[in-house]
Amino acid sequence: MQIKRPKRKTVMQFMMVILAIFIIRAYQQQDLTIGMVPSFTSHTLTGELMNSNPLPDQAVLIHFWATWCPVCNLENDNIQSISKDYKVLNIAIQSGTDLDIQTHAEDNDMKLDNIINDQSGSISRLFGVKGTPSSFFVNTKGQIQFTEVGYVTTLGYRLRLWWAGL
Repeated sequence: MQIKRPKRKTVMQFMMVILAIFIIRAYQQQDLTIGMVPSFTSHTLTGELMNSNPLPDQAVLIHFWATWCPVCNLENDNIQSISKDYKVLNIAIQSGTDLDIQTHAEDNDMKLDNIINDQSGSISRLFGVKGTPSSFFVNTKGQIQFTEVGYVTTLGYRLRLWWAGL
């Protein structure tokens, strides 16, 4: 029995796709804020006042997403799962009015008490966000320990938040 090996051309194409993904990710992450988390305060869709202050005993996730983003919609269940155990600031950018976002959130089983509408784009500019979804993992000292642009698994979120909370 002879094992069929992939042709060199197929391997090279696969490597080019991987390289392209890394280049795109590097571009999207080049202007993201690092160091201390920028300070901001905003109201959620339910009117609750939320801020970017760190918690003394737990890491915080600041997550930028959009209603029109298919990757964000795919990742929604991961964020909802994480928000049961961690403080999550779920910031909607370029997604319309509060009512538009609330309708989207209700249709997709999202919690409303941690969603902030960044309609003006001021918070996303503060963090240097160019692409969605973008996630910032803030440690207990208020420093951004990890950043991610693109899809992250629930396990990936949990591990980064656990590490940032040490």
